[in-house]
Amino acid sequence: MSIVLRHPIDQSDETQLRLSDDNQGYRVEREEDGTFTMSPTHTAGGAKRGEAYYQLRLYSNAVGGKAFDSNTGFAIGPGKAVRSPDASWVSQPRIDAVAATAGIDGNFWPISPDVAIEIRSDTDPFSHTIAQAERFISRGSAFAVAIDPRTRDHREFGTPPPGLHLDFDAIIDA
Repeated sequence: MSIVLRHPIDQSDETQLRLSDDNQGYRVEREEDGTFTMSPTHTAGGAKRGEAYYQLRLYSNAVGGKAFDSNTGFAIGPGKAVRSPDASWVSQPRIDAVAATAGIDGNFWPISPDVAIEIRSDTDPFSHTIAQAERFISRGSAFAVAIDPRTRDHREFGTPPPGLHLDFDAIIDA
């Protein structure tokens, strides 16, 4: 179950970071309208997210760029939206472009990751996970995946970067 915080709470990056620090174990995301949502990760779900990150980290080691875990927020707009995919990867040329224009120190990078992986939570329908993956594509990600561990189903959107081969069974079985 998610916790939703509504106005008049301050909608700044600093407030989002403070909410995360004060509520360890919850993922804090900010919607386009500035609403904060917080949902915990179950233990089994955390292992699956860890495996997805691990695979992207191995890919990052081979080709460059950076892999990110499920705690990493990206300012993907419009509005004040900050989203945290379960695992993600950003290519080095895109990191360099963000560094040159907006800076990469502090707060949330104004970029949708090249690759975003979303794994269905026990509390959400798979359609919600699919919508999350599609949101990353609509905001500029090249490749996004929605995974349903219960049914072993996965949906891929966009085109994976060269050389990326995800082991969906390993993610689901983690």
